[in-house]
Amino acid sequence: MKKFRKPFKFYLSIFIFSSILILGYTIYRMVRYDDPISALYTTWFLPLFFIMIYWGSDFLLDKIFNRKKKVDYEGKFLDSIGEEMRKSNSFTIEDFRRLQLDQKFQQSLKIAYRIYMDGEDEVFNIKKLERKFRKDTTEDRAMRFVIAYLEENRDMNRN
Repeated sequence: MKKFRKPFKFYLSIFIFSSILILGYTIYRMVRYDDPISALYTTWFLPLFFIMIYWGSDFLLDKIFNRKKKVDYEGKFLDSIGEEMRKSNSFTIEDFRRLQLDQKFQQSLKIAYRIYMDGEDEVFNIKKLERKFRKDTTEDRAMRFVIAYLEENRDMNRN
């Protein structure tokens, strides 16, 4: 999602720059055309008015276009498992790449996520995930992390 609002420093710098321009214009009008200061008061509010309109439009665009931010629960699920796998230091980068390309492992992750969200049933359960891969393979080691995560958070998402 694109962020429309800029940092406060941006708005402040535009305000200062435009205030300096208005001050220069006021001095020019007073010297060149001999205008009184009372005739130029209204121009002094232009920088503030401009910045308020600019900030307000950025705020409004930010609210309109970013109101449907959806939480990616599957991404959080995979990130937390991946974090545990990285902490264990038992996988290399090449192992992660192989797991990412392995369709059978990816399907098993989808089943694990379904178990995580909906709970176990006859078709999708942890026992089947445990038997899905041969022992002492990279997939089996990774699936142990997934199963451990599922068992830790067994009833967390059930309503």
